[in-house]
Amino acid sequence: MSVFADYAPWYDLLYRDKDYAAEVDFVEARLCRAGMASGKLLDLGCGTGLHAIEFARRGWDVAGVDLSADMIARAKARAAQAGLKIPFRQGDACEVGAERDCDAVVSLFHVASYQNDHEHLAALFRTAHAALKPGGVFFFDYWYGGAVLAQGVETRVKMIEQPPLRLTRIAQSDHDEPKATVFVNYTLFCEDMDRSTIRRVDETHHMRYWFPFEVEAILRRCGFEPTGSHAWLSDAAPNVKDWGAYTIARKAAKP
Repeated sequence: MSVFADYAPWYDLLYRDKDYAAEVDFVEARLCRAGMASGKLLDLGCGTGLHAIEFARRGWDVAGVDLSADMIARAKARAAQAGLKIPFRQGDACEVGAERDCDAVVSLFHVASYQNDHEHLAALFRTAHAALKPGGVFFFDYWYGGAVLAQGVETRVKMIEQPPLRLTRIAQSDHDEPKATVFVNYTLFCEDMDRSTIRRVDETHHMRYWFPFEVEAILRRCGFEPTGSHAWLSDAAPNVKDWGAYTIARKAAKP
């Protein structure tokens, strides 16, 4: 069962303030800088399809894969509403699928940090490698370990109100430093103010933070040539102020 089984219906409301279009602008600019201005693109861990749809609107031939059937259903409905034909499918991003000859593969919003050890991260990389044509570009982001260790984990509360709905999310985290992982325990209180009803949802997300040196070493073992690691939405090096980092790699032209 996907970790998002109960979380999925509230996912888009929680992240309605996330600027997907600006993120795609940034990622596309880096793909273009790497020589991939358009073509076939696979979104691994596509969620409800918001990044994928933004890429499609810019002319990319997009496909998307996600483990959550609920999120894939939402992605398909959203693409149909936008008049876009995007082949979204339910599947594990760590298992090689039928997608081939892609110019670019992206894996966004910390999909790599849902891979809790080197073996699973390598499996994600092998899926991307199989989907790419030689010379194709892989762009993915993750939690940067230096920032997690410097800042530590804390309890966070987020409240969103969109009448008649009110959503309160409490995130309490447990840090397992020897394994470089964080268990994020989410409690959601989903209120319908018109009906005076409230539903509670509890989920735990097991996250792994990474360091560029280990990410890049695994990429090389999987047939990639890393071209750089940076702080999220920046060309600067990963730093202790920002939990987000990204790495770009190219599929080796020869095995």
